[in-house]
Amino acid sequence: MSTDNLQQAISTAVAEVRRRRAGLTPADVEAAYTAYHHHFANREEDPPVSQNADEDELLLAIWDVIVDRETEGMDSPDEELEDYYAAAFTALLNDEPESTEPAGEPVAMAQTVEVATEPAEPTEVIPEGDSESVSTLESEQSEPQESIYLVRITLDGSRPTIWREVLIPSGTRQSLLHHIIQAAMGWRGTEDYQFFPSLHREQNRPGEPTLGDLLGKVGEQCGYEFDNWYHDLELRDIRQAQGRTHYPVCIAGARACPPQDIGGVAAYNEKIKILNDPSHYEYEELASWLTQDFNPGAFNMDQTNLRLGQYGDNTFHAVV
Repeated sequence: MSTDNLQQAISTAVAEVRRRRAGLTPADVEAAYTAYHHHFANREEDPPVSQNADEDELLLAIWDVIVDRETEGMDSPDEELEDYYAAAFTALLNDEPESTEPAGEPVAMAQTVEVATEPAEPTEVIPEGDSESVSTLESEQSEPQESIYLVRITLDGSRPTIWREVLIPSGTRQSLLHHIIQAAMGWRGTEDYQFFPSLHREQNRPGEPTLGDLLGKVGEQCGYEFDNWYHDLELRDIRQAQGRTHYPVCIAGARACPPQDIGGVAAYNEKIKILNDPSHYEYEELASWLTQDFNPGAFNMDQTNLRLGQYGDNTFHAVV
């Protein structure tokens, strides 16, 4: 089976990252391809990561292409999938296709939560004579930093409990908060969602609600639902922003996010019970399907923060 389509998808994603990240060089791309070839050829468990934000965005973009294509069943070679992927990266290393414009929507990408010790301040480019832009920039720079909320996200009804604790700026818009929750938990994304704030919490200002509108006091809770998955959000603490921290950032969590199409939390809990009972008549079939690339007890905070990296606020430049 040819790897041409996979190569093109990866090259397109890489071109999109390089368009946004001017510091990336062809040598960086070659290093990323080499790392992935080694990953698949040696059957490594976790995908490669870097200590450099630009390179990590590149690595994650490639990983998202592979995961998305596998989820959609776009790559089904006769040989083992790892060997197929390794062959694709061998081909990319030998003949990197030229691609400067991404085709269609760009693949979802994220930045790492690790950056250089002394990051450079981002430069705001303002057109000559644009006094309104200058005034706006000065106003933004003079505004005080917003509070940082420690939010515990719990998958309602999960047994054992699946949860994450994430530090999120209180001014985060509801639509962005939706994507942050998706990234923190490990869902693959959806556009349909709904928040359920406490009945006493009213929207007192025009515009899209923010996290601060949904949760105002420590201990308050808010519901969040997409598809048939319901989550509980609880405000655990209110903190001041730390200048060397990238937000949002996950600081704790437990257990893996369920497969999104498994049928809901009740069906997932039942399957976990079967996995814990080798004498069950469905055990072998379920174990071969569910645990092939899935460990229900695993939680990888590094990968979680790689996903969260794409939703960072430019106000915060560095990472602990």
